Amino acid sequence: MPKKANRKALARTQANLPRLDLADLTSDDVNLLPAYLHRFDREQTRRAYRSDLIQFFGTDFINARLVRRASFLHVNEHIAHLETEGARPSTIKRRVAAIRGFFEWLEAVEVIEKNPAHRKLIRKVRSTGSRDRHIVFLSRDQADLLLDATHEAGEAAIRDYALIKTLLYCVLRRSEAAAMDFEHIRPLGKYWILDLPSTKGGADQYVKIPDHLVDDIDAVRNHYGYDSGAVWRSLSNNARGKRLSTNAIYELVRRTAARAALPMDVGAHTLRHTGCTLAIEAGASLQQVKDHARHKHVETTMVYIHQQDRLKDSAADYIETTK
Repeated sequence: MPKKANRKALARTQANLPRLDLADLTSDDVNLLPAYLHRFDREQTRRAYRSDLIQFFGTDFINARLVRRASFLHVNEHIAHLETEGARPSTIKRRVAAIRGFFEWLEAVEVIEKNPAHRKLIRKVRSTGSRDRHIVFLSRDQADLLLDATHEAGEAAIRDYALIKTLLYCVLRRSEAAAMDFEHIRPLGKYWILDLPSTKGGADQYVKIPDHLVDDIDAVRNHYGYDSGAVWRSLSNNARGKRLSTNAIYELVRRTAARAALPMDVGAHTLRHTGCTLAIEAGASLQQVKDHARHKHVETTMVYIHQQDRLKDSAADYIETTK
């Protein structure tokens, strides 16, 4: 039985939902998009699916008449357009999955009879083997340069240093970093951990935080005067004190990388790749990295080892000329 507070929260949420029944969904006056997005509990998922579906339909008001006009030809044309625009295969597959999932839902609620994005009807997206996927990561020296560059960030230096170290050592996704509250950091026995209430791999996960990183986060708390709530907050005049968004974290890492003059495109996810790679190079086992990165499948973790092995003993090392 849900706790009383949870029942009240659920009642408030349900009170705010649109009062629809299945018959309403077939009305041309009803936007099906918000009703569909209620399926997902993560805001990031809702935003991504909303964007993908708006791009496909060309509008944010998607009613029954519009979805019934869509055919597998439209889906195939959309895939071809994305390929022409140079979208990566992984991006195209994600967008097609969003479209297919929407039509599957429409089929389930009987707004349409057949799914025009069924796998047997649409063109195959060219694939890039996961083992051959190129992963951008920093060397240990480059990671040091990145951390050193945070010292030039003025008022934000203490925040930026701790945030980049957190992304690196806890191998967080930027959505996980953005959602961090001080209340999520707690001791477990003699160790410190970061609770991740909602993340890509599921709810109620946690990662270990090294003691030195706990000290850096405490420095953020003490320097900026935060006692609770969001760990990473804006210092800009317009949004001072507000939680940093995922985009703000991405831009923060990009700015710091530019300041460090690193010879590659560095984003927040680069630090997740870097943490995994540096751990493997230092002798961490495949299982240790999988658990720390919270990879659902071991094949995801294997990509890091495969790339290292491929570069360590390459045919390029055997080629010699007289010049």
